[in-house]
Amino acid sequence: MPSLAQALEQASDLFITVPSALTVLLTREWFCARMAGDSESSPLADFSLVSFASLTLNGSAPGGLLRDRPMALLRFMHGQLWLVILLTIGVAYAAIKAPAPMSFSAGFSAVFLKQTWALFIINWIPLPPFDAASVYFAPFMQWKMFHALNLAFAIVVAVALSFSFWRIDFFTGNFLVQWLKLA
Repeated sequence: MPSLAQALEQASDLFITVPSALTVLLTREWFCARMAGDSESSPLADFSLVSFASLTLNGSAPGGLLRDRPMALLRFMHGQLWLVILLTIGVAYAAIKAPAPMSFSAGFSAVFLKQTWALFIINWIPLPPFDAASVYFAPFMQWKMFHALNLAFAIVVAVALSFSFWRIDFFTGNFLVQWLKLA
């Protein structure tokens, strides 16, 4: 049976990736609802667990905004705008603060920037379960079968993203981490 120290060491990446993924996804949900004027929206109720799990474990995920809500294009554009704002804040923080490599601040900044960049880039793919598909498939989003199909596609994408064939620096955001000297 592994000791507590070994278990904590194995789970140490989750101590950084979970808060970062929660920050990125929940603030994005909040911003989209706020900008779309959806006062009945609740970021916690609309939270996509598949997107959260994929972003936490793989570093990238479908956005989770693809659902039956008014103004699909506007929500998608606001979600992408929010990710650009988060990237700007993250890059500015890392450039001004210049955290020491191997510190918690550098690790969190690196994970935050990589997750935000990967979410921004991958959600431009215009196929379900990615968020750009909401522009093309908005008329079908009220169907229950479309929701089930979208969930199945999201699980398949989460599994596919766990393989290393897609992990080039542009998609994962490693170029940002190297440029800011966070790793």
